[in-house]
Amino acid sequence: MIVKTLILCIDRDNDIGEKIGVEGPIIGEEKNIETARDLALADPEDTDVNAIFEAIRTARELKTEIATLTGDRNVGIVSDGKIAKQLDELIEKFKPDSVVLVTDGAEDEEIIPIIQSRVKINSVKTVIVRQSKELEKAYFKITNFLREVEKDPNLARLIFVIPGLILLLIAIGGALNILMHAMLLLLAIVGIYLIIKGLGYEEEFFSRLSEFLKSLSIERISIVAYSLAVITLIIGLGFSYDEYSKENPTGFINEITTVLTLNHADIILLAVVIAIIGRIIDEYAMERYLNIRRYLILLALILLIKLIAQSGAYYLLEGTIGNFILSIILSIILFIAVIKGTELIFIEEIKARRKWIEDYAGKKVFSKDGREIGKVSKVLLDGSKLLGIKVGRKRIDKEDIISNNGAVLVQI
Repeated sequence: MIVKTLILCIDRDNDIGEKIGVEGPIIGEEKNIETARDLALADPEDTDVNAIFEAIRTARELKTEIATLTGDRNVGIVSDGKIAKQLDELIEKFKPDSVVLVTDGAEDEEIIPIIQSRVKINSVKTVIVRQSKELEKAYFKITNFLREVEKDPNLARLIFVIPGLILLLIAIGGALNILMHAMLLLLAIVGIYLIIKGLGYEEEFFSRLSEFLKSLSIERISIVAYSLAVITLIIGLGFSYDEYSKENPTGFINEITTVLTLNHADIILLAVVIAIIGRIIDEYAMERYLNIRRYLILLALILLIKLIAQSGAYYLLEGTIGNFILSIILSIILFIAVIKGTELIFIEEIKARRKWIEDYAGKKVFSKDGREIGKVSKVLLDGSKLLGIKVGRKRIDKEDIISNNGAVLVQI
């Protein structure tokens, strides 16, 4: 059967199939009336009902054939593929010169390019019932924007996390009657975030934060270490506050020196050491040895700062500069020894890391079809293990790297 103009109704998200179990293509006026009636009984508020009846009315006016195409609940590649397949069947059967497209909203209209690639579209009718057309278009623009945001972690943090944090801190501040303190804390957090983002460490920062949150699993030894560290920290802060209150120092210098020379301050330092040791045990269990080196250096740095700060405080109190200088020299020697010592211990992992960077850094990246994507801007590593590469802001995982001979070939 050949028709000059075919009326097409589109149900991209397959409400028809989900609610009444009818699959497309639904061909003919009688079958479409039956489908619309059953759908109206199943869900009177479904806008596809109105779209089908509008398609039937248009088909009667033009005295031509009507068909309804159904997609899939998984809107996108899956649904559009099903619609394209059904459309090919209709074109093979009716051989139309053109079609009139009837939809119930902006989302269904996204299928237009697929239809246009196969047959000419004479007209597009959008059936909107009991709501503003501009309002629905605005709704779909917002939902599409939110989908794009969800795909980009950087945007998601900016659009969702910061406003969420603002609302949370304002709510807590209001409930506890400390709104001003909450606002100051909020400004500090946003300021720190902007500094991290400006320096280009945003992704690494949130990656580390994600690792920390994962380490809170009860299956890891670090959760025990963190629990002990928190208890130790609370005890240390309690004793230190009590000691500070008894000293009751006056003047900025006296306050600083008192804090740095508190006998119970070592308990607070012990809490930090316990937490770091827990992380080191976790990293060893997961064979991420370079991360162990990082934590050992961090531990040495904390001890260095503590020794120098405490020696400086005693110098201000007693005026003995010799001990202060000696502490600085010994602390620096110890810190350098830790760096060099761990470098010798983890030399193989360090070499492997450097080799990954040398192999990929700055190389051109091409897709399988020969299209140039850009240059490798960053090599993503977990210790000495390759995770992937970054081309601009786009991340390409290790599994998608096909080869690395002269240039990097990837599948995307």
